Amino acid sequence: MLNRRDKRRYLAIISNSQPEMALNALTKRNSELFGHVAAQKASIKLVRTVGAVTIIRCSLSRIDDILASIALTDPAMVTLDISGSIKRLAKRVEGFSAN
Repeated sequence: MLNRRDKRRYLAIISNSQPEMALNALTKRNSELFGHVAAQKASIKLVRTVGAVTIIRCSLSRIDDILASIALTDPAMVTLDISGSIKRLAKRVEGFSAN
């Protein structure tokens, strides 16, 4: 059997707080809602920040849990876009900031 890595998705989110604090709040909320094991399997990572937009990476199999956690996080966060590649997401995020 082949040993494959999990597919990932990249999310562009806007938060009122610093990117590291937003990531910690998201991870904590995900852990509260779905448990520590599910939070670890989601493998949420901070990729980069583009202006006020933070790009995070997570596992495709847990994308619904992450979106629910983003919606229920306090302070509020907003998901702008989701993509399978960081390059395409970064282009779209630049388009959001240009408008």
